[in-house]
Amino acid sequence: MKTIKYQIDQEIPVIAEPEVLVVGGGPGGVCAGVMAARNGVKTLVVERYGCLGGMAVFGEVTPFMRSHVDNRALDRPVYVDWCRQMRLYRSDEVNRKIPFDENTAAGMVAKDEAMLAMEDLLLEAGAQIIYHHTLVDVIVQSGKIEAAVFHSKSGFCAVRARIFIDSTGDGDLAVLAGAPFEFGNQDGFCQPMTTCFKLSGVDRSIMPDRAGINAIYDRVKAEGKIDCPRENVLWFLTPEEDVIHFNTTRIIKKSAVSGLELSEAEIEGRRQVRQFVDFLRRHVPGFSQARIHSIAHHVGVRESRRIRGLVYQTIDDFKKAAKYPDGVVKANYPIDIHNPSGTGTVMEHLQPNDWYEIRYGAIVPLNTQNLLMGCRSISLDHALHSSARVMPPVCSIGQAAGMAASMCVKRNAAPAELDGAEVRSELARAGAWL
Repeated sequence: MKTIKYQIDQEIPVIAEPEVLVVGGGPGGVCAGVMAARNGVKTLVVERYGCLGGMAVFGEVTPFMRSHVDNRALDRPVYVDWCRQMRLYRSDEVNRKIPFDENTAAGMVAKDEAMLAMEDLLLEAGAQIIYHHTLVDVIVQSGKIEAAVFHSKSGFCAVRARIFIDSTGDGDLAVLAGAPFEFGNQDGFCQPMTTCFKLSGVDRSIMPDRAGINAIYDRVKAEGKIDCPRENVLWFLTPEEDVIHFNTTRIIKKSAVSGLELSEAEIEGRRQVRQFVDFLRRHVPGFSQARIHSIAHHVGVRESRRIRGLVYQTIDDFKKAAKYPDGVVKANYPIDIHNPSGTGTVMEHLQPNDWYEIRYGAIVPLNTQNLLMGCRSISLDHALHSSARVMPPVCSIGQAAGMAASMCVKRNAAPAELDGAEVRSELARAGAWL
């Protein structure tokens, strides 16, 4: 690749100096910001887009995957608060049809409701939000982050903080700060990306069941009329009777942390969307009059970097349903590995009412002094990450980072100096099921 010399040597304004800075406003970042602010520390969430949401909004991921024990959501309190808040934006009809149950909190996500509810939670907790600022660099001295550097329509700027939380989803802040990371499986490939979409105008009364749609898909695929590596059609119902959600495109061997490959993934995902829309209209009963309802504005990313931390956890913890005194997240979602190189999905379940725990050290990156991870890119191997990456556990990861950050501020301590068992106790006092 050709290169060109480009240097920036200028003074830039410091636009904020919170005690805790959360970079990224997806599910993990919002839960980190809410928990830190609720614990009385000055908290700022900086988001690169014009609203909150991450994969729940821009990736149009629905529904929330279940991570439950005894039919009770393991992820609380902030995740449950988010689910409850979304109800305020739903019609009475939808709320009657899908009543909210605080214990089982789960189900379908409407992206605009999710976004509004996330903003509500942060503002009500007393956190500040800055939109349209993209992380581009960090200023680090002796392993300590002095400031995060952003770019916006106003140019470059900086935010100073005492504790930083990486909620970028891809570990961008951690890597800029010098933390080590892993990427992909043994072949170097991450789980495939997916462009989600919804179709409206669907007649459910004549729509086949899953087996029926998949039989048609297999036939049309064998005829060479659709080109997608996925082995089946993955779809979900929505609160709207005529709207069906599809999480079924499969974009393989592309990196979510390569700008060019991410761009290629967007194009490939939409190529597959076009084929699926045509396939459904032509071949599947109930879809002849279907119209495009919405398409994700950002390709759905399951996996990218996994930042190495003080603790490294593997699939063995899942197989043993391991519990720890410093466990700060309970998870019950299965191992769910979409083939990084093609067709097939590996699913491995825990016993229905058992769980494993993510330890505090897994969210404390190596080689840093004042950084915590509040997103999916934590210190887990490829297989275990496939369980912890879905949104409800990520909410719990984020709130654990927010709690630890507030404790660091109040104690004038580094994240590595905290006792994970104390973080667990403080989370439990705040309403976490630990």
